[in-house]
Amino acid sequence: MSRVALVAGMAAVIVFSTTMAYGNQPGARPLDLLGYALLGMCALGLAWPRSRPEGAVVVCSLAAAACFLLGYAYAFWPVPALVAVFLTISSGRRAWGWAGVAFLVAVPGVGVLLSLETGHLVALLVWGLLAGLVAQLAEVSRARRAYTAEVEHRMVEAERTREEEARRRAQDERLKIARELHDVTSHTIALIALHASVAAEAVDRAGGPEAARDAIKIIRKASREALAEMKGVLGVLRADGPEPRAPAPGGGQLAELAATAGLPVHLEVTGESRPLPPSVDLTLYRVVQEALTNTMRHAGATSATVGVRYETGGVVVQVDDDGTVNRVPEHGAGSAKGHGLAGMAERVEAVGGRLTVGRRPEGGFQVVAWLPA
Repeated sequence: MSRVALVAGMAAVIVFSTTMAYGNQPGARPLDLLGYALLGMCALGLAWPRSRPEGAVVVCSLAAAACFLLGYAYAFWPVPALVAVFLTISSGRRAWGWAGVAFLVAVPGVGVLLSLETGHLVALLVWGLLAGLVAQLAEVSRARRAYTAEVEHRMVEAERTREEEARRRAQDERLKIARELHDVTSHTIALIALHASVAAEAVDRAGGPEAARDAIKIIRKASREALAEMKGVLGVLRADGPEPRAPAPGGGQLAELAATAGLPVHLEVTGESRPLPPSVDLTLYRVVQEALTNTMRHAGATSATVGVRYETGGVVVQVDDDGTVNRVPEHGAGSAKGHGLAGMAERVEAVGGRLTVGRRPEGGFQVVAWLPA
């Protein structure tokens, strides 16, 4: 119910009830201009802002006390004061509400004690019980609101605690992984880079073959790049903040990747080249990287070809080699032994792509991935 409707309805009720009650109370003071003003004040007190309901208690109680002291017919004009008391106590302003109850009972109580009429004493007792009942109902409403607010607060706190615990556990796991990477993997790669430098100097002093020098240079460069990437990964794992500002590798670095693959790699890009989503661009690079790594480690190949073809709805990346070793049983996407191609398949599926691996009819191994663009 809107406040305007409440005030208008209450005004109509108390004016009508007072007018009708005058017929049964011939000794009461007839309604005059002052009486109508007081009745209007009783109702208008409920228009006081809900944020400060104690104002409504003051206005309605004073108007009701004036109606009583001036001798107007007993009717429903104390009801707005009881409504104001209820709203005040239920909103948490208990002192003002109970003060209003005491005032509403004390004013007629003084008059009754002065008159010492038995009928008035019974009416005062009934009136006191009614005012006390309204106040108690307001206390129940206030307690219910407080309980509901406390339950909601505890739910919010519990949810926040669960989120913090989940973040803490995730951070602990990240730190554990970071320590393992730093203590084992990074250390191993650093040793490779160090010994590659020593080997390069030894080959240079001994005047070793050019192919050996080139191979050692590739090892040094690849190990240093691996250390740099590992440093970035460790930074992400150890810090719960934004990722490093250095851009992630993508299709633009395929030429550099092919040059450091450790065997001759022919790179061919067809179609209209265009920017790819970051996740797709990174997946394209990782597919080629993993395929060339497998070629070097397991295929016994002498060369490889990397093809990137841009299509309307996606991009196709294909890596072929002339290796002679069968890698499907050990390193297939569904194999329990190998994890390279399985991880590659998971990367491709994560961005909505498709991966196909297998031997070529003319010999060698082939990796084909379609990625949405």
